[in-house]
Amino acid sequence: MSEELNLTLPQRNSKRAGHSPKGLLILLILALGVGIANIVLTIQKDDAATATTSGLSPDSQRDLALKLEKQGLLTSAIRTWQDFLVQSAAGADEQAKIWYRIGKLYQQDEKFEEALESFYRSESYAKPADISNEINRRTQECLEAAGKFSALRYELTDRVDLSQREGAGQEVVAEIGAEKITEAQLDQMIEQEINRQLTQMAGILPAEQMNRQKEQLLKRFAAPEEKLRMLNQFMMEEVLYRRARQVKLIEDPQTRDLLKNLEKKILAQSLVQSEMATKINITPVDLQTYYQAHLKDYLEPEQAQISHILVADQEMADTVMKRLQAGGDFAKAANTFSQDAATKEKGGEIPSWVQKGGYIPGIGKSAEAAGLIFSTDPNSVIPKPVKTNTGYHIIKVRARRPERQKGFEEVQTEVFRSLRQQKEQEVQEALIEELKDGYNVVIHRSKFVLKEEKKDGSAKP
Repeated sequence: MSEELNLTLPQRNSKRAGHSPKGLLILLILALGVGIANIVLTIQKDDAATATTSGLSPDSQRDLALKLEKQGLLTSAIRTWQDFLVQSAAGADEQAKIWYRIGKLYQQDEKFEEALESFYRSESYAKPADISNEINRRTQECLEAAGKFSALRYELTDRVDLSQREGAGQEVVAEIGAEKITEAQLDQMIEQEINRQLTQMAGILPAEQMNRQKEQLLKRFAAPEEKLRMLNQFMMEEVLYRRARQVKLIEDPQTRDLLKNLEKKILAQSLVQSEMATKINITPVDLQTYYQAHLKDYLEPEQAQISHILVADQEMADTVMKRLQAGGDFAKAANTFSQDAATKEKGGEIPSWVQKGGYIPGIGKSAEAAGLIFSTDPNSVIPKPVKTNTGYHIIKVRARRPERQKGFEEVQTEVFRSLRQQKEQEVQEALIEELKDGYNVVIHRSKFVLKEEKKDGSAKP
């Protein structure tokens, strides 16, 4: 058997192929004609597309862009300015200024990443002095609006100290073998971890409070000791992960089952969060409407401030009451007789306000005590001791304040949380029902109906 490779093509049987050489030539000419026709059509389409953007002179495009801006048609204005840049012979300074203008339009349209790209493009052409400070300011605003706070810090450092050779944050803070971790990368890792934590609070805080929370956390983790602690945590997780991979823990059946289960839960949760992100949009008007419709939920009940003296029996309670009725000082009596170690040195004062119908610190849940407290005038001793399972309480009402309606500003976070939870439940229920129908889910509930025992001993479904 020959070891040489035969690279020649096998001869085809023209009879089997069903085409004569002349037929093949005709097919080739037809194919070539179709190809040329397609090329011509493509060129014509390109020319038509170009004509739609280049039909105007550069001056007319500029006038149109300015008019679109004035009308607030931001997307159209941006596209027209970009067409102008393609068609005109603008110099570097003019291109820089137009890209700056495009960036402003994107920023006005709250497309902050596109705005940042436009500002950076502007600076790549030229840095005219009359827009330099504005680009610095607007870049900072866009980074803040996009939530890129760690990037913002290095952006500002780079812009303030343009003489430094390396970009800010490029100092190496850790190494794993040949891999180097820079300060900027560490800050990004910290910011990503903060984002993951804050994502879990999406249904608790409004967006502006989430951003404030993120800023506060980033300031906290800017401290060297906090950065070092987080770096140690990241490195610990990384080396453990690498060893687990090295010993092929991923192939362990129990580990694979656990990962599969976690993957299912994470993907399910991510789907729900994605659905909520697209379908839940709570505006300030929504919050005000919900608040007005649920005013009763934001009533602050009547409250009182009290002091008490705890004694063991009725006899001692009567003795203390007689002293007080004779004009004795309540604080001195508490210091002398009270068995409540937490308050006796403070004259029996309970520092927190007691809400009507709520738990009473130092006394407990007592309907009798609550009724007497909220029917006694301020700066007065309740006329009789109150017995509980801890002993006898002599109670003085120091102050009272009536029920009041909490203002919207006080309860805005609570309102947001309640409305968000309501909308989350609605979205999730609708999604589940839709998916059940789509995947033909059938649950045989009759198999799980529990039977309750009747009083006569027989069972009912």
